[in-house]
Amino acid sequence: MYTISLLNMKGGVGKTTISINLAEGLSMMGIPTLLVDLDPQSNTTSMYVKETPGETTSTLLKGETTIKETITLVGENLWLIPSELSLANTETEIKMQSNAPQHNRLQKALAQVKNMYSYCIVDCPPIINLLTVNAIMASDLIIVPIKPDRFALQGFGVTVQNISQIKENWELNLDYKVLFAIVNRNNEEKEITKQLRELVKGKAYETEIRCQPKPIAGASARSQAVIKETDKKIGVAEDLRRLVKEILGV
Repeated sequence: MYTISLLNMKGGVGKTTISINLAEGLSMMGIPTLLVDLDPQSNTTSMYVKETPGETTSTLLKGETTIKETITLVGENLWLIPSELSLANTETEIKMQSNAPQHNRLQKALAQVKNMYSYCIVDCPPIINLLTVNAIMASDLIIVPIKPDRFALQGFGVTVQNISQIKENWELNLDYKVLFAIVNRNNEEKEITKQLRELVKGKAYETEIRCQPKPIAGASARSQAVIKETDKKIGVAEDLRRLVKEILGV
């Protein structure tokens, strides 16, 4: 199982939308995919689960349940480990369990189901804390979504610095790639994107996810991923399908 986490310290970069649509896109191609909601806001979970689930990432990380008890089938070739608001308090509760490792609980849990899925997509909160450390420890790749505006470098710099530090401290075989998202494609954003591409030196996807909020919101209201839209006017759906193919190398 190849694990990809979506992470940026700056909010409003399309992280959850990309997580959902990446997982949906992989599953549409017949690839068994596990989607993990590690964000206390639970926006990923609300796409699939209408009632507060009993077993979540919170109970999993606290050791109150097994990973197989938290996984639920939400679509063809797609499974979810849901989240809830109580996840916000989980970091404190885990830290109180000083008699057991705290940083690699997600990694150990995912190892138990690694032969059941080909890909695992983790939607992370926009902060570096014990939750995101667990995500980084479990990941093969971190995708850093960036909205190319004048604040782009702030979240990017902090995010990459923390990823690099954790990678070095734990000697992880881990990489990151930048994904430009919510792109308006005006001259200012084109220049910012150009500068950032030069800064990351090849660590960026060629695919860019355009800013097209109405169809995304419309699909979400129907509890459907926008990547499934076939209307050619919905270019963001094609962008997301192109991203899936780029990640798979097809």
